[in-house]
Amino acid sequence: MAARPRIRKRANWPANLHEPREGYYTFLDPRNGKLHVLGRIPLAQAIFEAHEANAAIAATPRRSLVEQISVPLETVADLLDKMPYDGISQSTRKTWLTLDKTIRAAIGDVPCHELTTKQCAAVLLPYREAGKARMAQSLRSRLIAMCTEGMGLGWMDKNPASATKRVDVTVTRRRLTLDEFQRIYERAPEVSAWLQNAMLLALVSGQDRSTIRNWLFSYTQGDAVILQRSKTAKKTGLRIAIPLQLRLDAMNVTLGDVIARCRSTGVASKYLIHHIRPQGDAKRGDPIRLTSISLAFAKARTLAGIDSADAPSFHEIRSLCKRTYLEQGLVDTKTLLGHTSDEMAALYANSRGLSPVRVQIDAA
Repeated sequence: MAARPRIRKRANWPANLHEPREGYYTFLDPRNGKLHVLGRIPLAQAIFEAHEANAAIAATPRRSLVEQISVPLETVADLLDKMPYDGISQSTRKTWLTLDKTIRAAIGDVPCHELTTKQCAAVLLPYREAGKARMAQSLRSRLIAMCTEGMGLGWMDKNPASATKRVDVTVTRRRLTLDEFQRIYERAPEVSAWLQNAMLLALVSGQDRSTIRNWLFSYTQGDAVILQRSKTAKKTGLRIAIPLQLRLDAMNVTLGDVIARCRSTGVASKYLIHHIRPQGDAKRGDPIRLTSISLAFAKARTLAGIDSADAPSFHEIRSLCKRTYLEQGLVDTKTLLGHTSDEMAALYANSRGLSPVRVQIDAA
């Protein structure tokens, strides 16, 4: 079939310049088929800009067919397939896979050595504009980790993701106070028979929700409990020995007292925090699901009249533990909470304006 004859008045126009409507001009990039709008401008200007664009395209270095055949082009999708997943929790793995899926859909076909900071920033932009700062922050961290892996494999010479603008996340959830903890603690039995034990164990030991959920009676060895936190252990192999006589004066209870309390439920279980009555598919003695701990705490919190948009979660018990022991004194809270950096230790000690920072002085 013969090509459609060119309109006479456009016979001398530069290639790739089009006029879909009278006086309205566009330019079609022959490299990728992308349409660029010039808009309603004088014809002379449109012709000049089209000539300029065609010249720039012609000057762009092109990889020969031999180069394309002989040199493998590892793409971002190939690099994501190489990302390590060893030694991480199931929840972290799930999060990373979700992030990787987003990255793959946006820039998966881009060759690694051609990846630019602008392309990385474009992955983050929709989430920044939608106010999803936490997602943008996670994506940026994953992109940086991905490019670091690419450099290690020799697929990339630099890390373009690290040059993207940092994502600032404003923490909206406030800290938990000891008074609020006690109010929630009093209403906890109305929600679940095991919730008070879980809250008390978290407050005295300073451990996270996952460690509380998986805590076994067999961890007690002699006069101490040997713990290996799920996050810290897989990164550093760190184990923590917490003496049973560790006492939280604010609640007038030791770690040994809390463990004895967990053992006194009358239910045979290897878990400290366990179902005391059958519930759904769970039998007596089975461990509690992580989501169930969070939901039960939220229900007790509502019963206690603490139901604002920034109401603290179960995880905030960990910060409350640190702040309470710091006020009490003589407890190594950095080791207790399993923090390996002063920066993370300071983060949990920060009350987020809940109380003034007290100046410590030597009474002597």
